[in-house]
Amino acid sequence: MKIGKVERLVLLLLKQNSMSTNALSIILRAEGYVKTAPSVRRAVQTLRLKGLIDRSNKLTHDGMKYVKLMKDNVVNANTKELDAKIIDGLKLGMKEKVLLYILTKTDHAALQFLSAIMKEPVKNTSAVLNRLEDNGLVYGYRNMIAFTDSKGRRYRPKYYRITNTGKMFSSATRSEISKAIVMIDDTLEDTFKLKSEMANLGINDKKYS
Repeated sequence: MKIGKVERLVLLLLKQNSMSTNALSIILRAEGYVKTAPSVRRAVQTLRLKGLIDRSNKLTHDGMKYVKLMKDNVVNANTKELDAKIIDGLKLGMKEKVLLYILTKTDHAALQFLSAIMKEPVKNTSAVLNRLEDNGLVYGYRNMIAFTDSKGRRYRPKYYRITNTGKMFSSATRSEISKAIVMIDDTLEDTFKLKSEMANLGINDKKYS
C-alpha cells in the first residue's frame, strides 16, 4: 500500500498521541511540513478510506502494522512538545475554556444543563460548543431515546463529552479562569446536591442529566 508524505506524517503523529484533525493541522503547519489545513484534512480522509485510522483518528490494527514498516521518522517530538504546539495554535476565549472545565467535572452533560450553568441562552452555548467540536476538544451526540416536553413536543436531548485533547487544553489553561472556577465549582456542587435529592424523591429530569 502506497501513501503520500502528508499521510505518513499524520500516522507518525497519531502513533505518539491520538488527536483531532485540527490539532494535526496546527502541528504540521507550525513545523512547516504543510502550508494549508485542507491538505491535512485530505490526508486524514485518505487514511480513513484505507482503513489505517478510524473516525476518532486512532490507529487501526492495520495502521499500527503499517507504521512499524515505515522507515521515515521525520516527526520526532515528545508529547509535551506536541501539546504545547496545539495550545499555541488554538485561540479560545473565556467561554470556551469555562465550558471545557465544566466538562472535565462531569462524565457528560446536556446542552440545557451547560447553558444553565453558564447562564447563557441555549443558542449561544450551542455556538460555543460547536466551535469546540470543530477543534476536536469536545464531541456531541443525541440521546437515542426521545422525550416529550410540557407542550407535547418530542425531542432528543443533545449531550457533550470532552475529548483527550480537550482535557489537555483545559488542564494547561486552567489558571486563566481561576476566578470563574470558584463560582463554577460552587454551582456544580449545588446542582449535584439538587439532582441527588430529586433522585431520592423519584424525580429525574433527563434533559439536565
